[in-house]
Amino acid sequence: MGQVLGSLEVTMTMSRAHAEIERLVRRPGNHLALAEAAGMRLEQLDDLRACLYGLHAVLVLHFDQEEEAYFSLAADSSAA
Repeated sequence: MGQVLGSLEVTMTMSRAHAEIERLVRRPGNHLALAEAAGMRLEQLDDLRACLYGLHAVLVLHFDQEEEAYFSLAADSSAA
């Protein structure tokens, strides 16, 4: 996106959200690895469910923010 919009700085505002998405994506993998060794425990299911709901919420918010930010930038650049 940075190259398309003319600067790598345009994606900097989303970097924290990208880090949180990456963290939330790794958590189900950790649960699956633990489940392979000893089976899924009840407390893992609760945390896994919370992780998936959290990931969904962060992704919805993040995509909305990206659309708002990038579409407004694209509209500005087409007017120039």
